[in-house]
Amino acid sequence: MDNFNLNAAAEAAALDPYNPFPFPDNCNMAQIIFLTFMYAYVLFNASNLISDGSELLLLVPQLAPVVGSIVLPILGAVPDGMMVFFSGLGPDAQNQVSVGVGALAGSTVMLLTLPWFLAIYSGRACIKNGKATYNRPPNVPSDSFEKLYPPGNASLTGTGIGYGPEIVEGAKMMLMTLVGYFIIQGCAFRVDVMPKDDMSHGELLLAQTKEAKYENTYALVGLIVCVAQFMWYLVKQWHAPGLVKPDDKF
Repeated sequence: MDNFNLNAAAEAAALDPYNPFPFPDNCNMAQIIFLTFMYAYVLFNASNLISDGSELLLLVPQLAPVVGSIVLPILGAVPDGMMVFFSGLGPDAQNQVSVGVGALAGSTVMLLTLPWFLAIYSGRACIKNGKATYNRPPNVPSDSFEKLYPPGNASLTGTGIGYGPEIVEGAKMMLMTLVGYFIIQGCAFRVDVMPKDDMSHGELLLAQTKEAKYENTYALVGLIVCVAQFMWYLVKQWHAPGLVKPDDKF
């Protein structure tokens, strides 16, 4: 009965013409485009405020070490976590949470692909004798030295980047933090069954209840592991030394 009243109240609020958060089903194409641009405008201004605030915090000597190691990771993790959290609220959490997880997966894939590619492409240099030519050799005149020769060289085997040990450490940390995901994902692979097209609503709810009971403990363990690893990451970043000079590996 409570779920019925909640759904009825939500439907009444969605049909209210003065509701500032209407459902997309109640909007025409022009309204959806307008809401999309408004959402993009809010995100654009919010990202600028975060960027400007972070730069201002760097000007405070007492807070500068905390900004890059503590503040920025939290600011990056909280919005994604909130999307997953709020998408799981309500009576139909089993289906709606896929929206939040999909948004989280999409943003993570984008961060692991596009910025990585742009950083490597813009920072590439010619590879000579297995080393990236970032520095001018002593016997080469300064007016004839080019990191890329010919200019704009984009060879997959003749160009590359140099990296320091912090990149290797970051890669190891990324692999270690996958443990929390493997805990719940391995459990889901074991018990999850794709619903059939001819399944009734009652059979679907029964299957979801069975899966939820089996995954409940594993989800809690995965949550504890993820929180512990996040705290470990913050502590490690707090005690991390300053930037080191990249070596010539590629």
